[in-house]
Amino acid sequence: MSKKYYWVIEVQVPNGSEGWQKVVKERMRHAIEKLRASVEELGGKVCVRY
Repeated sequence: MSKKYYWVIEVQVPNGSEGWQKVVKERMRHAIEKLRASVEELGGKVCVRY
């Protein structure tokens, strides 16, 4: 039986202007997609909860 590892990444973003929040959201989405692609390439699974 293989081991399963779980990680939780918590990000706190200060409340700023709407434009700033959109930039942060877009950059986070790109970073998560790159992580997901890497993990799935190795046979893992990524579950993202917002």
